[in-house]
Amino acid sequence: MNPKFLACLAAVAVLAVPSASAAPEVPSDMRLDNYLLVAEDLSDFHGGVQGFFAKRNVRRHGFDSEMRASRFNGYLGYDLTRWLTFYGLAGIMSAKDNDIGLKSETVFAYGAGAWARLIDDDQLDFLSTFSRYRLNGGIEVSHSDPNDLSWTQFDAFLTFGLVNDLFLTDDIFPTSIGLFFGPVYSAVDMDEFKQVPDNKFGFTVGLDMTFAQGVYANLGYDFFNDDSVAHFSAGVRF
Repeated sequence: MNPKFLACLAAVAVLAVPSASAAPEVPSDMRLDNYLLVAEDLSDFHGGVQGFFAKRNVRRHGFDSEMRASRFNGYLGYDLTRWLTFYGLAGIMSAKDNDIGLKSETVFAYGAGAWARLIDDDQLDFLSTFSRYRLNGGIEVSHSDPNDLSWTQFDAFLTFGLVNDLFLTDDIFPTSIGLFFGPVYSAVDMDEFKQVPDNKFGFTVGLDMTFAQGVYANLGYDFFNDDSVAHFSAGVRF
């Protein structure tokens, strides 16, 4: 197994250990709905599906080219505390580079991550249109070997979100909908290919929704200097 991937997994595990000194701010009334992978009662498993569609600019022997990659996976998570969740993922990934004639190959992909709700508060006197605001952070490391590239990827994000509770009774409509945005970091190690350095730090925007019975979904888009990543996820608590 790739030693760099093992090191990243170890880092994820360390960051996932709860720390009293780093406990986030949590509302006292605890009347909050689910949000992505975290809910008000963090005591159950949750799982779902994810999809990513990425354009990556890479460099080899001084020549730059554009690599296209996609990943589809399932994930299963468990809440370690009422504000922190840890999850594993497994699925398939494909990558190709038309500039150098690298054909698409689909291979197994796996990884792990941690996700935290740092702030979730309803004190929005200055934004009465919205029900509450949120500050969330997360990290993820994944690995696959498309075209023998030994693709190891580390991602991190910090997002600020504005949420509006809809209080609709029909199960097919969301009970809340929100917008989120914030900085992202994405680093990829691909053996003889090198990621163009200007594309490691970027900005994300997206939409998230929660439904009845613990169902949630979100859409997002990450902007980098030259790269871009579109992503989605949908899941349920059980």
